Amino acid sequence: MPRFFSALFGLLLLLTNGCLTVRVPEAKQQTEIAALTEKLASLSAQVNPDEAQRAADAAVRYPLQLAREWHATPPAVINNVLINSGIHSRGLCFQWADDLTAKLMTLHLQTLELHRGVAHLGTKHEHSSVVLTAPGQPFNEGIALDAWRHCGRLNWSPVLTDKYPWKEVELIPSYREELRAAAEKLEVHSSSAR
Repeated sequence: MPRFFSALFGLLLLLTNGCLTVRVPEAKQQTEIAALTEKLASLSAQVNPDEAQRAADAAVRYPLQLAREWHATPPAVINNVLINSGIHSRGLCFQWADDLTAKLMTLHLQTLELHRGVAHLGTKHEHSSVVLTAPGQPFNEGIALDAWRHCGRLNWSPVLTDKYPWKEVELIPSYREELRAAAEKLEVHSSSAR
């Protein structure tokens, strides 16, 4: 009998897959962008408010686009099961962090710095995010951007007050180059779409 319920659960997930993808009304997106812009700009007097706004806009909107493309199905744990069982192709935490990093790289940020945050490194609960700081600012004073937690609806908070114990991880050079290549591909795609 347990196999029957597993199969039924799997079938229900497949049938409702498109219906469950996260949708955030435009007004809510605008509110989140404004709040994140303010928080990023307040990191330091060095942070350009226009750059903070562009970064906030990308950080809020791009994960929602990815959620649609990947058919992300909340909650995140269920989405991980769908990926690990081969039903979905992408949407693990490091993939959200990688793709958001690449998108933010296309903005050529000058007054905000990108970092990789990882919580519970080396455990089965390892979790990745993007962290933005002002230039030269310590990692722990940054803002963690986590698109995985709500399957595309951005969760952001100061590193020190988030529920995850973020630690900075330096990306190996070859991985950083892969992200740069992904950013260049995004830029080319964006240019040709205009």
